[in-house]
Amino acid sequence: MVRAQFRLLDALGIERLHASVGASMGGMQSLCAAALHPTRVGRVVSISACARSHPYSIALRFAQRQALMADPNFNRGFYYEHTPPHVGMKLARAVATVTYRSGPEWEQRFGRRRRLPEQPPALCPDFLVETYVDHASERFCLQYDANSLLYVSKAMDMFDVSRSVSDRLQRSREASAGSGAASAPAAVCMHESEQPAGEASRAESAAEIRADLVAGVRGAQQPALVLGVQSDILFPVAQQREIAEILREAGNPHVTYYELDAMYGHDTFLIDVVNVGAAIKGHLENV
Repeated sequence: MVRAQFRLLDALGIERLHASVGASMGGMQSLCAAALHPTRVGRVVSISACARSHPYSIALRFAQRQALMADPNFNRGFYYEHTPPHVGMKLARAVATVTYRSGPEWEQRFGRRRRLPEQPPALCPDFLVETYVDHASERFCLQYDANSLLYVSKAMDMFDVSRSVSDRLQRSREASAGSGAASAPAAVCMHESEQPAGEASRAESAAEIRADLVAGVRGAQQPALVLGVQSDILFPVAQQREIAEILREAGNPHVTYYELDAMYGHDTFLIDVVNVGAAIKGHLENV
């Protein structure tokens, strides 16, 4: 994705960016842009992101994709001339919505209030928090494509700024270019009997992982701002601290790390515009 963005910049005649700024997946991309194109990015801002996707967030996105693909209307992705997988999309978004916010916010905002407290309990949206999740999920279904969700979700899972990963991807691109073959799309889940044989990735030590990450961002020496949110369960603040630490270990002396105590979870960057905006403004204007 980042390489495609820089090809667009080439086509537009834009040689250098003042800054690459992003949150969540955008924060991954801003970090990647700084590492891949250090001479073309002046500053970097990474908000509620990570240097490599961690198992917890991968598992959550896996559950979302499974819910989506279980919808019979998904039809292995060939639904454009037929009924779209609305139910699967809604279930996937419901799972995602829970991960974007925090318990303390919903305790304050909804508590245990019910929509119709005098009525018997119902399995449809009953508590106010359920009506919120239901409405947010339904609205999303009307605005987003299912296949796009799958591919963007999987791209987040695969993100890893480690040097070994970048080198492996580069070799893969060179091999594809040499053979003239296009890269294969991500495969839809196969039955166990259809899956190719092979061995799982070797488990790496914490020291190996850290050294690989540091090597991956060695070229990112731009002034960097890293923001984390204490209530974020999808990208916990330890992951933003890791970004700041590997940048510093790679020799970058211009790294600023802020940790916000907002209650809005991962969506804080969309809601707490005063604090998030002030931090970004200060970073971009600091010459």
